[in-house]
Amino acid sequence: MHKFLRGAGLLLAATLSAAQLTGVGPATASPGSPQPYYVDCSASLPGTGTVTSPWNSLSPVNGFTFGPGDSLLFKKGATCTGTLSPSGSGSASAPFLIGAYGTASGRAVLDGNGAAQAVHLFNEQYVTLQDLEITNAANPGTNRRGIDVELQDFGTGNGYTIQNIYLHDVWGDDTKGPTGSQGIAFRVTGSITPTTYNDVSITNNQLANIDRQALVMQLSTWSCRVELACTGTPNWLPATAVKVTGNTLTNIGGDGIVLNTTQNAIAERNVIKGFNVRSAAYNAGLWSFNSNGFLAQFNDVSGGVGHLDGMAYDSDGGNVNATFQYNFSHDNQGGFFLFCPYGTNVNSGTIVRYNISQNDQYRGIENCNGQVTSAQVYNNVIYIGNGVTQVVVNENVNVTRDVKMWNNIIYKGGTGTASFNLAANTGYTFQNNTMSSWITNRPANPGGTTANPLMCNPGTATSLGTATGYNLQPTSPAIHTGASVTNNGGRDYFGTAISTPPNIGASQTATC
Repeated sequence: MHKFLRGAGLLLAATLSAAQLTGVGPATASPGSPQPYYVDCSASLPGTGTVTSPWNSLSPVNGFTFGPGDSLLFKKGATCTGTLSPSGSGSASAPFLIGAYGTASGRAVLDGNGAAQAVHLFNEQYVTLQDLEITNAANPGTNRRGIDVELQDFGTGNGYTIQNIYLHDVWGDDTKGPTGSQGIAFRVTGSITPTTYNDVSITNNQLANIDRQALVMQLSTWSCRVELACTGTPNWLPATAVKVTGNTLTNIGGDGIVLNTTQNAIAERNVIKGFNVRSAAYNAGLWSFNSNGFLAQFNDVSGGVGHLDGMAYDSDGGNVNATFQYNFSHDNQGGFFLFCPYGTNVNSGTIVRYNISQNDQYRGIENCNGQVTSAQVYNNVIYIGNGVTQVVVNENVNVTRDVKMWNNIIYKGGTGTASFNLAANTGYTFQNNTMSSWITNRPANPGGTTANPLMCNPGTATSLGTATGYNLQPTSPAIHTGASVTNNGGRDYFGTAISTPPNIGASQTATC
């Protein structure tokens, strides 16, 4: 009897081993206790997923169901080709980890080789993806993604971390949205079960050479509400606890970072260098759509190409109470900031404060053709340097707007021109701003001045942290001449407490 059971066990083990060796047969699953699994796609022989006998392709990985606390580790210096699409989820206390192992200097590489996705996480939660190099460059110009996180009729998916990934050369087509091409995409599909995301962290990643959108929280099915002028049954179900921080984006074909249908999402300390560099349509650097309480702070956006948007920052249609603060915008061909509700949707309560715009071209602040209500733009610096021409505020149509601009320094120096283009029935009002006297079509500006604000060394910043040239000289007329603002954030661009009365501009410091 014992011999028979032992023989049966050996037969089962041989069967499972054969399935793992060939990558075919029924899906296998984690035994329930946390296990590490290893993949070395440079290995000559297929293995069983152990460190001494690693899997050598994605086929057995994609046929395996992982569980809480499991780790899937790819060997540094080796490249796996195809789509990684593992099954299984972690738990709140024991996430499923996808990462790397080994001592080689290079990263472990996942190459989608022109597939629809290089990594596809479908109906999974409590997953951490880290320390890998991911690319999807073959067959350029076709629809594809680098990392595609998708929930379909799932309910609420929890616990997603993407960190320390080098994602590059995702050469997709020029489409955007739920069916477009992206570097990192979080999507909701299906229409039966209300579905969304909770607890998403996208941190310290490098994204380079991406078409068309680099990083998108894209929720589509469950997004209908009155602020978006949606005429269907309201079903707005925003993603919550979303944080996008410390990422560096370079050479992006279209949009940089886009957070759609979110509640209190945060985008901070991201650097975007070059966006909208290949797209034939409208794109911006960092923006939010159909969201409540969005916060963008301490970001650095530059190198936007073209005038089809091309602005660094955008508070888009359906947004309620978005805040853009302590950001740096520079050398963008399209300009600094965009209010972009369109048609009958509404943008309400956006605050733009303590930001520095340096040598942004074409438009300082642009407006789409929808309603903007209860917006405040205060204590910013818009510096228009030598050779730069800009329309400081541009309104193309007469629609309902309520935008108050106060305590801003708007400075034009050197060659080039600066002007305002306000609608006949503009909803913009101005107070206590410093505007250079040679800016044309200046609006009424009670409490303001055309005197030189005497900034220390403006126009010399090269990054978020090198902007001390926008501090004020001790004799500046902008010192303590601003209007008091309630709920003013408590600190300036540099972290200094706001004085009473406040300075005009982004700095409370009167020393060089």
